[in-house]
Amino acid sequence: MAPLNPVLIDVPMPIRTPRLLIRPKQVGDGAITSAAVAETWDELHKWMRWAENRDAFTAESMEIRNRHVMASFILRDGIELIGVEASTGTAVIWCGFHDIDWQGRQCDTGYWVRESAHGRGFATEATNALVRYAFGALGMRRVGLTHSGGNEASRRIAERLGFSFEGIQRDANILPGGRCADRYCFARFDIAGLPDLEVQWQGDGAHNGPDQAPRKSA
Repeated sequence: MAPLNPVLIDVPMPIRTPRLLIRPKQVGDGAITSAAVAETWDELHKWMRWAENRDAFTAESMEIRNRHVMASFILRDGIELIGVEASTGTAVIWCGFHDIDWQGRQCDTGYWVRESAHGRGFATEATNALVRYAFGALGMRRVGLTHSGGNEASRRIAERLGFSFEGIQRDANILPGGRCADRYCFARFDIAGLPDLEVQWQGDGAHNGPDQAPRKSA
């Protein structure tokens, strides 16, 4: 039997946690992202390869990219999401799945949190939810997570969520200014042992605890 075309794969959204509504990007998110990038520039410029030229992140340029991302979501080439704080309606975390191999059922996840929302546990909560979603709704077999050497905040999240350390790729991450950093590689292969978190997505009626696998939506 031929493998299912990725365009036909169901990706039920949004994802809900106690504090977040995690949704695909939509028209108008360019201005929201531009403001968050400006607010968080010092941190992004330190760790994110794409954060090279601050002047490039205008509301218009980000909206153009945003609409390309929306098309990629439809094509299932990438799943870029925004986590909105449910109590305030404020976008606080940018996250999702990349390097998706639908045939092999594996992907990587990642995130960044805007400066004004740092220290509130949103990265841990969102990543916990995305891991559950990847294995539950998307049927993944492996979810990877990487960070650059020296990024202790990301290391702590990987360890807190029980990702297995797989090794170091020397000078594999290119950072702004042409700097290189070692890439630290982690992975999970199921949801066993994840910290307790209620997670729900459209089409899934169950709240999922630490050792309860979500039902896969049809």
